[in-house]
Amino acid sequence: MNDARLPQMETWRFIDSGYRDGYENMAIDLALTESYRGTPTLRVYGWKPPAISLGFHQSLLDLDLTRCAEDGIDVVYRPTGGRAVLHAAEITYAVVLGPQSALYDQRILPVYERISQGILAALQQLYIPIAFERAGKNPQNYSQGELGSLCYAASVKYEIGHAGRKLIGSAQRRFGDVVLQHGSILMGQEHLKLVDYLSRQDAQWQRTAKKMMLQKTVCLNDLSPAPLTYEQLALALRAGFAWQWNLNLLEDGLTAEERDKTRRLADALRREIEQGSPRET
Repeated sequence: MNDARLPQMETWRFIDSGYRDGYENMAIDLALTESYRGTPTLRVYGWKPPAISLGFHQSLLDLDLTRCAEDGIDVVYRPTGGRAVLHAAEITYAVVLGPQSALYDQRILPVYERISQGILAALQQLYIPIAFERAGKNPQNYSQGELGSLCYAASVKYEIGHAGRKLIGSAQRRFGDVVLQHGSILMGQEHLKLVDYLSRQDAQWQRTAKKMMLQKTVCLNDLSPAPLTYEQLALALRAGFAWQWNLNLLEDGLTAEERDKTRRLADALRREIEQGSPRET
């Protein structure tokens, strides 16, 4: 791990949102980004009920929306790119920052690495044997073609993982000079059930997809010496970022402006899914 630390302490907001539905979770991340006023935020949260999030340009046609509804699975668009993720047994992080922070860079990858170093510091406190893997992708890569609707289809590249298997899937987007990066930290194996909700119903394809995802992902409770809870991981993330980057992380909640934006954005995200109009890919 890179032990570089910021020369001066920065003050950040720390928001533990607990468990929210998918529309509110994505709306909060977007509201924090749109309302950014110069103080970076580290937010952690869970999903209740479970939800499938789609990348910004992904099509609703990739999913069996009827089965999602029958099983109580929310469907929502992320404000970032990437492919479908089933959010269930996980903790999700979001970082919002701008040029006022020393973690900022105009390039995507340096910011990605700095955020990953904070996550690594958190997980190493919990004795999780992981690394930020910079190596190229394995030649057997399913990120395109018939398995391309799965976020975890690609091998590890610039991701946090263990022995070439992804533990965390992250995505980053710029809104002017403000960065939003968020990602799923897998705690259990419920993410493998995503293939049950894809629009393709061929049984052989589903078996192949599940096998591939099992081979290419790993979860915290496969690696941890003892079972971990959401609360333990939330505390570790706060402490890891603070230690790694010399941050003063002040516990905070949403401002009135952010709450108002969250309500409006969540309603819009819900209506988009209910209307069922697939985005152009």
